[in-house]
Amino acid sequence: MAFGQGWAYAEDRLCDLADQVVKVRGERSRWLGRGPGDRYLASDFGYRALRLTDRAGQALPTLSGRARSMLEGYAAGYNRYLASVGSAGVRGWCAGQPWIAPITAVDLLAYEQDLAIVSSGRAVLPAIAAAQPPAVRPSDPLRVPPAAVAASVRQALRGPHGPAPGSNGWAIGGDRSATGRGALLANPHFPWQGELQLWECQLTVPGELNVYGAGVGGLPGVQIGFNEKVAWTHTVAPGARYTFAKLRLAEGDPTGYRHGDRVVRLRPTTLSVRVKLAGSRLGTVTRTLWSTGYGPVVDLSSLDPGYGWSTTGAIVFRDANAGNTRQLDFWLAMARSGSVAEVAAVNAKYGTPWLNTLAADRNGDTWYGDPASTPDLGKAATEAWLASPIGLLDGSDPRQDWQESPGAAAPGLLPPNRWPQLARRDYVFNANNSPWIANPRHPLKGFPALLGEQRTALEARARFNALLLADSGRGPDHRFGLDDLVSAVLSDETLSSRLLLGPVRELCHAHIGEAKACHVLDTWDGRFSVDSRGTVLWREVMSNVLAVDHDALVSAGPLFSKAFDPRDPVHTPGVPKPDPAVLGRAIAGAQHTIEAAGLPLDVPLGAVQYENKGGKRLPMPGTTDPLGGLNVVEYTPEPGTTTEPVQPSDGFQVNTGTSMLLAVQFTRHGPVAKGLLTFSESDVPGSPHSADQQGMFARGGVRKCLFTRADVLADPALETTVVAGR
Repeated sequence: MAFGQGWAYAEDRLCDLADQVVKVRGERSRWLGRGPGDRYLASDFGYRALRLTDRAGQALPTLSGRARSMLEGYAAGYNRYLASVGSAGVRGWCAGQPWIAPITAVDLLAYEQDLAIVSSGRAVLPAIAAAQPPAVRPSDPLRVPPAAVAASVRQALRGPHGPAPGSNGWAIGGDRSATGRGALLANPHFPWQGELQLWECQLTVPGELNVYGAGVGGLPGVQIGFNEKVAWTHTVAPGARYTFAKLRLAEGDPTGYRHGDRVVRLRPTTLSVRVKLAGSRLGTVTRTLWSTGYGPVVDLSSLDPGYGWSTTGAIVFRDANAGNTRQLDFWLAMARSGSVAEVAAVNAKYGTPWLNTLAADRNGDTWYGDPASTPDLGKAATEAWLASPIGLLDGSDPRQDWQESPGAAAPGLLPPNRWPQLARRDYVFNANNSPWIANPRHPLKGFPALLGEQRTALEARARFNALLLADSGRGPDHRFGLDDLVSAVLSDETLSSRLLLGPVRELCHAHIGEAKACHVLDTWDGRFSVDSRGTVLWREVMSNVLAVDHDALVSAGPLFSKAFDPRDPVHTPGVPKPDPAVLGRAIAGAQHTIEAAGLPLDVPLGAVQYENKGGKRLPMPGTTDPLGGLNVVEYTPEPGTTTEPVQPSDGFQVNTGTSMLLAVQFTRHGPVAKGLLTFSESDVPGSPHSADQQGMFARGGVRKCLFTRADVLADPALETTVVAGR
């Protein structure tokens, strides 16, 4: 099965995985040079310091037999496809690159560890590479701009930091499902290019496994999907996956530090990286990096001079997912689960790297849990973490060491009995919000601070999820059918338009007097679909309000007069009362911006919001995350760590956001599902599957997911390839 998956993935997306294997091997400089601002060189030193490949070789024999077979089969399938076309025959964005080569099971397991540190270690690689003892000046210093190091580290810090992988997830129980059995909505928001681009598949081993869903390339199996008995999805958990700690250095010795009454030596590791020079010559850069038994020394002086390596102190980084090779066994066990009780047990055994889990089963039960790898801190450490703007611990105080509790998936992690989790018969949900609201009727409390805040207002998108589930527009007892789950996303409503469009219309006519703008808002349907006229004006108006008050949609202020009440997190802040002065300036500014761009005020959204694919502008529906819609589409200049060229933004360009929509409902005959992969399955130019689903997404459509063998064999578009031999 994994051989087939590796072969098929390579046919669609070989470039993405080939690029990532070069990265985790620490060989980008070998093929691409040092990179702008020594970017590739810093990445290579960082990955070499993390020793992912060495750890993978050591860990491979410890995996289950099935997991090892999947890694070996996937690599063999990928390699067989590559051999069938030859490196010169590979199409896609990497066509003609000299670094296209076969891969191994060890490469895949090393990359699995890299995927585990997406929300942690990846962001500090430049800070690892830059860390040097005081007074040490390498003969060939890294030229990574301090601003680039700071920007990278901020990606890992707590708090909002712009577009990032997110998701909406609903698990509907028998009490709210139209069939009386479980249902699921999976709506991950991942990049539309690069290594985190999802890939859809069905995997079957007769009598052993039958699972449908999607996942990331290079990780065999399915990460979001369903089988005959249970459906599950994940959302990115907001908690901490790492800690920084400041070491008090021994007097006169910048490479020794105090830990309690002891002096401990920092560990030096000398690394050499091959670098492409002018004329395709190769040079070598050598550097000594330093670490403790728990993690590397990092240079955070670009954030604050006090966070650098001085004669008295140094900062170290500890990652909750360092060496995490549990993912393959985890998702294989998920795919073989038969109920939400089994899903909960699988999560308790393995945990996830940085994800919440939501599941529903054919019996009508649901479960939510936050099993993401999280440091287990005691009271003193938690207080220090909360008090520091970067969550900085005292690395010389043993009371602030990570604790080791029975039952944890790995030493130093929170055990399952301290995770927030909830089982219900009506529903559970998550939209990257704190675990405290998985269901408003049963708020969760008492969980560790590192997992998220409690009794605080939901962000706009999370609140709109909760509002749709609690009220649904058809009454609090409405039962959700399959099409209801689809329309929750593709209706393209937002919290901002649902709650505020009427009051803003009234205010516009009564106090503002921008006649053209008022007329456009009067005729707008309140949706972010490609044909809607008035969407662009609303987006600009709300963006102007949020520029004045970032929290305007989550607290009392220029939009709402009633403050947030933790006893009613779904309906507060409330009582829409737009401030005439703020809205007046926002509307006037929006009108000026649109007209200055040479556009009519009622320009359709699809005329300005698009994905650029193959030189064609494809109109895209959806909203930016702050406005509170489920169907999020945005732009990021760095969709992951890919070396694929990223086009600069031009207007409302899209390359991240709603990446997949999967709605599943269990019936007495089994699961039925509808879905969509917004950016399409293939990255190969000219493939009939390189842009086929974008048009469906623009029209607000989905397709039936073919799950049973009979449905698959009856598909008129079915093609079969037989790969013989080894």
